[in-house]
Amino acid sequence: MFTLVLKSLQKALHNNPLSLFPKPFSQFLLCNQNVNCSSSNNGVSTTTFHDLPEETTAEIFSRLSVKDLIKSSSVNKAWYSLINNPSFISSQIRKAVNFCDDNAVLIIPPFISHQNYCSLISADTSRVIEKFDIPFVTKSGSLKLIAQVDGMLLLTDLHIDYASRELYLWNPFVRRHRVLVSSCFKRLLDDREKSYYVVGMGYDKGTDDYKVIRIVYVQDGKGKQFGEVAPKVEVYSLRKNTWKKMGDSRVPRLVNEMGAYVDGRYYWVEMKQPGTEEFNSLKGNELKIMSYDFDTQLFGEFNVPNRVPRLFGVIAPFKLMSFEGSLALCTLDPDCYNLVPPKYPFPIWLRRQRKGVGSWVLLATAVLKQYGHPLNITKTGTLIVESFQSQRPDETHIVSINFKSRISKYHGYGKHGGPDVSREVLAPSTVDTSFPQSLIMYEGGKSLLKYAK
Repeated sequence: MFTLVLKSLQKALHNNPLSLFPKPFSQFLLCNQNVNCSSSNNGVSTTTFHDLPEETTAEIFSRLSVKDLIKSSSVNKAWYSLINNPSFISSQIRKAVNFCDDNAVLIIPPFISHQNYCSLISADTSRVIEKFDIPFVTKSGSLKLIAQVDGMLLLTDLHIDYASRELYLWNPFVRRHRVLVSSCFKRLLDDREKSYYVVGMGYDKGTDDYKVIRIVYVQDGKGKQFGEVAPKVEVYSLRKNTWKKMGDSRVPRLVNEMGAYVDGRYYWVEMKQPGTEEFNSLKGNELKIMSYDFDTQLFGEFNVPNRVPRLFGVIAPFKLMSFEGSLALCTLDPDCYNLVPPKYPFPIWLRRQRKGVGSWVLLATAVLKQYGHPLNITKTGTLIVESFQSQRPDETHIVSINFKSRISKYHGYGKHGGPDVSREVLAPSTVDTSFPQSLIMYEGGKSLLKYAK
């Protein structure tokens, strides 16, 4: 096992200089190239992990992969206690987020009845880095990503009857998941005709807890989802494994179910009242973005960029994303429909904060040759798009384009037609970028060893 740790550290150190580690560890690595080290001119002694300070040992383990950590936890009681210590797990999560693959893309299959695993691929080469078997089954056999926070995925069913009602928390690297079927408002959730709901996920720094928020809009006597009946709000705690009602939530907007988590807040784009003339009219910069702060438990709102296309949210597909620690908005420019030959520009807007005042800046515009839906963006500035390259709306492909180098890649994947594909699940596919190997949801124990082989 000691050899395994050293080999894992060599791999972890490939892109990180030795100076990143404490001095005792640097000496330890140099010493253990030959295992035996001279302690004096009169003899030779053997250096082991037991000779290292506890904080140095913790620093070593925090650089290992999740699989190697799980294996190491079964070596002895000291290693088990260290790896299962909440402080160590928190430290490992922070390092995993900072040192994850900047250009890796996790592709979530829209129909798990066709493919029951997720693929982590390279946006540069399309090489499959790892595959993760999906450990649960959804009602309609479809799957959609809502959010990823520190390596934990929040997923739901794509079918309109189950979306945002039945939820799944999953960390693929530690092979742990939870199915969230309970609710403080179960009766309302079961009545799909009179209720509409959206969810989000984030991290509460104050309580060191990961939370899921669900907003339930209840139809009033006039048939409005955001009318005379105030929305209901509940928050799920990963630490307590319970839902709790939020009193006097003051939700300011009716919002679209597609959102994004960025630095302590979850964001949604406003949706106009279904069944009204306003719902089908031109929207554009009249729309607002609503946010929820997991630290303060408060809602906020602000405008979309002034120069966003007026058809934004109607026939112009869009996506809220996280880039460089800020909220990003990508939308297809509908003016492309008049271009000959056709080109499809995707402007990317970035929300910047300066002295407490937020403003939008146009970061870049990625141009594709095919129509598609923006899905996400990597740390290196590669936009991931679901492209429609045929006349069939149920057949798509995942492509990427780096808005700096202008290099585009075709990756395949995407949706494929089949007998269980219906209009109820025709929604954009979902992918995650910068997916970290973290210990979130890790609960220790030898039962995990079979997954670490």
